[in-house]
Amino acid sequence: MAGAAQPSMQPTVTVIVPAYDDQRGVDRCLRALARQSHPGNLLDVIVVDNASPEPVRLPQDLNLAARVVRCEKPGSYAARNRGIAEATGEILAFTDADCVPQEGWVSSLVAALVLAGRGVLTGGEVVVTASHKPTAVELYQAITGFMQRDNIEHRGYSVTASLAGYRRDFETIGPFDETLLSGGDREFSWRAAAKGISVRYVPEAVVETPSRRSLGAAIRQARRVAGGRMALRAGEQPKNPENLRPGRSALQSAAWILGHPELKRFDRVRVFFVASVIYGAQTLETLRLMLGGKPDRR
Repeated sequence: MAGAAQPSMQPTVTVIVPAYDDQRGVDRCLRALARQSHPGNLLDVIVVDNASPEPVRLPQDLNLAARVVRCEKPGSYAARNRGIAEATGEILAFTDADCVPQEGWVSSLVAALVLAGRGVLTGGEVVVTASHKPTAVELYQAITGFMQRDNIEHRGYSVTASLAGYRRDFETIGPFDETLLSGGDREFSWRAAAKGISVRYVPEAVVETPSRRSLGAAIRQARRVAGGRMALRAGEQPKNPENLRPGRSALQSAAWILGHPELKRFDRVRVFFVASVIYGAQTLETLRLMLGGKPDRR
């Protein structure tokens, strides 16, 4: 009928999930993706097994179009590039094996992209969850979290735990930098900005991820982050766009933790201790790398 509004066509979406030696996380993530509100016939998932010692498997009785491909090159950014090469969706979405997307995660990211059109990436919220009786490390990670809104609106990047965009824009930006073991999400977003593709925050698109419980696990993460920052500073990657707010200084972070309204007085001291140890580990790792050390692969 002439002049009648035509129904909008929903785009196809491929979700890419890099995974390394985390079968339990993969199972949780895929079962959450099977419950997405986006039409199931327009959604498929690629799990990229990043050379796990025990190959990653799909859970049984999964009501979801999903498959596993293998990437032998270490690093989550190499795995994401492998997933992109295999993907068929008009929209590519990324999360991690230890993340649990809420039911509207895909549909919220897609709706924001359809509204914006070409030239935009969308980043959803990432909520760090703690156990019923959290350790000091869990409390530290829960209050610091991913700071996704602040990262997008004031630092110009989205973490890859909750990121989506049209395939054509990913082709314009180019692949993730496989030389980086951490910080590749910043480099990718800043390279996108240099090509006129911005990142928009979508608070309704939520994934949850558990905080690390042990200090050792948090230190390993901190060392990896330190290596990523060193690589960003040393390489020819795009720099942080001008006029974006820098992060807190060490003194500002200490004051923020010791005065945090959501922590009890004793917990503030515990979390401050954890933060101090992690800061020290990052500093030592930076010095080691400056002296010629090689970054950890995992």
